[in-house]
Amino acid sequence: MDDSDGEVFNISRRGLAAVVSDAARADYNRMTRQEAVTRLVAHQRVIETVMRDLPILPVKFGTVLPDETRVYRLLAQGERLFRAALQRFAGHVQMEVVVLWNRQEVFQSIALEEPIAQRKAQLAGRPLQENMAEWVAFGQMVQASLERRRTALHNEVLPPLREIGQDAALNPLMDDGMVANVALLVDRAGRAALDRRLEELDKRFEGRYHFRCVGPLPPYSFVTVEVAAPSFEAVDDARRRLGLGETVAPEEIKRAYRRLAVEQHPDRARGDPEAEARMTALTQAYRLLTAYAESRWQVADGKSPMADRPSAIGHRLSAICDFSREAAEGTLLIALRRQETRDRGAG
Repeated sequence: MDDSDGEVFNISRRGLAAVVSDAARADYNRMTRQEAVTRLVAHQRVIETVMRDLPILPVKFGTVLPDETRVYRLLAQGERLFRAALQRFAGHVQMEVVVLWNRQEVFQSIALEEPIAQRKAQLAGRPLQENMAEWVAFGQMVQASLERRRTALHNEVLPPLREIGQDAALNPLMDDGMVANVALLVDRAGRAALDRRLEELDKRFEGRYHFRCVGPLPPYSFVTVEVAAPSFEAVDDARRRLGLGETVAPEEIKRAYRRLAVEQHPDRARGDPEAEARMTALTQAYRLLTAYAESRWQVADGKSPMADRPSAIGHRLSAICDFSREAAEGTLLIALRRQETRDRGAG
C-alpha cells in the first residue's frame, strides 16, 4: 500500500476504501536498508496525504495482498472493526514529542559525581586490555548514572505532556541523546494546548533541553491494521496439532490447548530435548487457530463479500469454526494493534 511500484488508487465498499498500488511480492526482511527506507517513506507519504482530507487507519508497512478480490474481502470482513476504530479516532491525530539533552554536558556532569570520579582516578593509567573487567564495571557505573538522570527527568516531563493527550504511547529511545520519545493522541484543542505546554516546559527548564514536536500524523502508535492470509496447510497443521476436527465451536480450541499444554509441558518431560520445541509449536498453533476463529466469526457476522447485510451481533459464541480448505483460503486474519509500550497514566 505504497506508491513505490505504480499508481495509487482505491478499492471501496460500503463507504470504506483501501488505498493501494500494484506491487511485486517482496521479502521485506531481506531488503537492503536503503530499499526498505525508500518504500517506507513512500508508504508514509501516501498515508499522510490521504489523512489531510479523510480519516484513516494505517496499515502495517509491508502488507501485500494477492489481488483486488482479497482487498475487497478485507474491507468486507473487517468492516465492523474498521468502522468502530474510525469512530474512536475521529478528529484525533498523533503528535510526537521528543525531548533531547546535550549528551556531552550530561557525561561531563556524571564524571564529577564523587564515586565515578574516584573510580576513574583509580583506573587512570591502567591499560584497558589488562584491566578489562574493571573498565567494564566503570562503564556500567556511568550508564547507571545516565539512566537514573534520564528516569528522573522523564518522570518530570511526562506528566505535563500526559495531561494534553487523550492517550499516550512511549516510543523507543534511539540513542543516549534522547530523554523521552512520546506519542500523544490529541484533538484540535489538544494541538493548541500542546504548543502552549511545550513553551511552558522550555521556560521551566531554562532551555537546557530541546523539545521537538512532529505532526500531525496518523495514529500510528495507537492503531495499525495487520492483515495475514494463512495457507490451508498452516491452518490444517495447527488443527491437527491440537487434535481438533474439521468443524468445532471456538471454545473447543481453548479447551484442547489447555489439556495438551498440561500433558506436554516441559516440566513433565524433563530430559526430553524436544519438549520445549513441542510446547512452542503447540502455543503457536493455538494462537493461529484463535486468530482464525476470530476472523471466521467476522465472516459469519455478515462481513463476507457475499453477505452485504447488517451485522448479526451475538453469534460469536455459537458460531462454528470451519477448517475446510474453502473456508481457510477465504479467510483473512485481521487485527488492530497498538504499540506495545504504553504510558498507563495517559487518557
